[in-house]
Amino acid sequence: SNRRISGCMNASPLTLDRYFFTLIRIEAHLDREAKSTNKLNTSVEVGQAVEDSRRYQVKLRLILMPPDDGPASYTGEVEAVGIFQVTDHWPEEKMQQLVETNGAALLYGAIREMVYNLTSRGPWPARMMPSVTFLRPDGNEKAATAPPRTGRKARPKASAAGK
Repeated sequence: SNRRISGCMNASPLTLDRYFFTLIRIEAHLDREAKSTNKLNTSVEVGQAVEDSRRYQVKLRLILMPPDDGPASYTGEVEAVGIFQVTDHWPEEKMQQLVETNGAALLYGAIREMVYNLTSRGPWPARMMPSVTFLRPDGNEKAATAPPRTGRKARPKASAAGK
């Protein structure tokens, strides 16, 4: 049965100021044995602005690889970069985890939609990637689907948003 939940939506402490794609490459493979599934590989880089400790840049790269049991109908690579701001009321010691999990999830949604849109124009059915989380069940800050983050600082606000 369906359950109706009302009044459960709150403003996020993480604001996505803008995002853009830095790499989009999708290849359709015409092999009749091609599978409609892919292995997914992700990497996440998080940088904190030097002049504003609540401003972050997140880069998510997703690679669509063929499954172990044969060729895939689509393979490719997509990379998106997002510029985020953490609200002033969010505790400083929890900012990194918020940005790594929620920032990466927001970018994954954008990449997922882009892959769906592009593959819907291809020779095979559109590729709908699975829902994922970048939060580990054990509460560990490092995402289960991403390798360790870089500790580098993002470029200053003006140049980070301009590229």
